[in-house]
Amino acid sequence: MTPPVPLDSQPPLILRDESVPVAAPPQRSWPLRVYARWLRETSFRRHLSVAVALGTLCLALLMAVVNAWQGGRQVRAMLMEQGGRVAANLASNSSLALLYASADNAEEAVRASLAFPDVMGIEIRDTKGRLLLALGPERDRLPTTTSPAVPDPAASEPWLDQETEDSWAFAAPVWTRPEASPFDVTLRPAQLLGHVRIVLSKATLHRTQASLFLANFGVAVLFATIFLLAVRFLILRLTRPLGALSEAMERVELGDNDARAPAGGPRDIAAMAETFNRMITALQERETELGAHRDHLEDLVTERTLELSDAKERAEIASRAKSQFLARMSHELRTPLNAVMGYAQILKMDDGLTPKQRNGLDIIHSSGQHLLTLIVDILDLSRIEAGKAELRIGPIELVPRLQAVIDIVRVMAEGKHITLDLQLDPNLPAVVLTDEKRLNQILLNLLGNAVKFTHVGGVLLMARALPPLADTEPGHVRLCFEVQDTGVGIADDQVYRLFEPFEQAGNAEQRVGGTGLGLAISRQLVRMMGGEIKLESRLAQGSRFWFEISVPVQG
Repeated sequence: MTPPVPLDSQPPLILRDESVPVAAPPQRSWPLRVYARWLRETSFRRHLSVAVALGTLCLALLMAVVNAWQGGRQVRAMLMEQGGRVAANLASNSSLALLYASADNAEEAVRASLAFPDVMGIEIRDTKGRLLLALGPERDRLPTTTSPAVPDPAASEPWLDQETEDSWAFAAPVWTRPEASPFDVTLRPAQLLGHVRIVLSKATLHRTQASLFLANFGVAVLFATIFLLAVRFLILRLTRPLGALSEAMERVELGDNDARAPAGGPRDIAAMAETFNRMITALQERETELGAHRDHLEDLVTERTLELSDAKERAEIASRAKSQFLARMSHELRTPLNAVMGYAQILKMDDGLTPKQRNGLDIIHSSGQHLLTLIVDILDLSRIEAGKAELRIGPIELVPRLQAVIDIVRVMAEGKHITLDLQLDPNLPAVVLTDEKRLNQILLNLLGNAVKFTHVGGVLLMARALPPLADTEPGHVRLCFEVQDTGVGIADDQVYRLFEPFEQAGNAEQRVGGTGLGLAISRQLVRMMGGEIKLESRLAQGSRFWFEISVPVQG
């Protein structure tokens, strides 16, 4: 049995035909490629026209559907109300026919009800479901209900019994209506005699919905067409000046500097065209100035070339004079200085010297040695900066050379009661090709500074072979030399200028014993060997200097 449904709360029935095959969704890649190609090859005017047209048509279709749906709901409610009234009227005229089981008493009322629009069939049944009368050409369109469900046994209002996509079936109860009699003590209760059932077609509803949709869609399309015409006019007003501006740009690109864009259309586009015209005018003025300047450029280049040649010649003369001066001064200073140091050593061999005299000779000898070192460092630095320093490559036995360097510095370390260690990588090659003198000079500078600024702990020299890189030449080995100390360290504000000439770290007492050229010379020498000195230091914890070079291995 189908439960009764209230007349005013029936949702629209949406049926889906499962027999219709569902098309497979198209691949997204192909439509996206087509759409992207259309965007690239179509003009902005076409883009805007298509977008506005599609939007307007979609809006018109949506408005037509919404209006048709809203109108259909109203017509549906009206038709259902009409069907309920027809069922109620027929029920009130069928009581005698059911009371006496006579179909003739109800035939006239049934035929009158069939005269109403959209009524397809009528059935009258008693309380046991027996059919008393059935009329109508399409009364069998719905399944026969032998005993309609009554919402309330005492109800007298009609209700919706069944609904399909094409029809409604309304049912109404048939009651006896006893009238009061002076001979009855009590009023007899009403008795349910049966039910009437009316099948009402939805054809009027469907026609009304279709008519509403077509009318609304037609009106919407009419207004959309007018709107599209107005939009097209605005699009043309917008795109024509843009097209003219684009054409002017193309002409300028092809070399027509006299091309100008017409200042028409909307205010913004007209401002763009005026700006473009001013830009072309400014470019023409600049080109005129460049042409005038280009005419005199050759004279300017010739003049500047002569000036540069003179400056180069003066610089070469000054460089040669500086080199000659340094060489002459080096010779002139070292000759008497060697004599002073030699005589100081000879005088120190006299056993009859007093302690004061011996102390004075020691001061003379150490001062001369310091002055000689300063002269040599200055001469080396000047040669390197002048680009006249060269590496003299030769075979050296690496391990004995490093041990000899340690032995030279060991005397200084033992005098300060600190340790001096050498740590060698077992993979070090026996003989390599490099400048032995320059390598000694670099290592002695680094070790000497480490010992000088270390008062507690010790100094460590490490040498190891590194794995080859992708750009390492065949037959070469990468060597890393590292000097670590536990000295006073270097402050952060002194690190960046430590490798500059005549710059020293530490306090005034520590800077007295050096020239400030050792690290500057060492950095230049390492760069000549293809490496770079690097530094890590922490104040009061120590420093770490290291550099990497690639040298050939002698087999």
